[in-house]
Amino acid sequence: MRIEWVCKKGTPGITVFFNGWGMDVHAVRHLEPEEDLLVLSDYRQPDTVGLPSLVTYDRIRVVAWSMGVWAAARMLPEWGIHPACTVAINGTACPIHDAWGIPSRIYALTERGMNIAGREKFIRRMFANEEEIHRFLEHPIVRPIEEVCEELTLIREQSTARLKAFPWNKVYVSSGDLIFPATNQQAYWNAQGIIPISLGGGHYPFYRFSAWEEILQL
Repeated sequence: MRIEWVCKKGTPGITVFFNGWGMDVHAVRHLEPEEDLLVLSDYRQPDTVGLPSLVTYDRIRVVAWSMGVWAAARMLPEWGIHPACTVAINGTACPIHDAWGIPSRIYALTERGMNIAGREKFIRRMFANEEEIHRFLEHPIVRPIEEVCEELTLIREQSTARLKAFPWNKVYVSSGDLIFPATNQQAYWNAQGIIPISLGGGHYPFYRFSAWEEILQL
């Protein structure tokens, strides 16, 4: 797993971000942190080995996006931390699921066709318009294609494990999400008794925010 500190100044609070599949820290570089920020990516081994202790922080807040929602629900109980705030964006704890996640047939097709061209197609489908695509590609993700292909397969193999219920304080669902169907997300959160906040646009929502505080504000 990738563990990347974006800001580490010893502030009283910390934000922990669980990234999406195939991503790295460049995906959220434009968001200004007001406190320490730790970004987790690459879920080929979604466990707590190597994760830093956060006991020195007075407040821990978690934001999870896409596959990061599943990874957070799996890892946080094992990590032994107790977030003051948890925010899920465009994902569920059932990432490959015909009713509550990415339909299994679509996931299989994505996995089968994943190569450099396939990754470019996937990235373009994350966005609502060409302007967002161009902006994202100005600072591209720096991860080998072999690595992200392996991550795609290992997420599928590991996501069948049943997870314990995990509490989310705030949930966002983008109405135009072409990766995690918005209707499936809505169905999942409704089953959890949670009413999501609707966002416009596509699977990648972060150009609608300029700072982490905008996402985390309850």
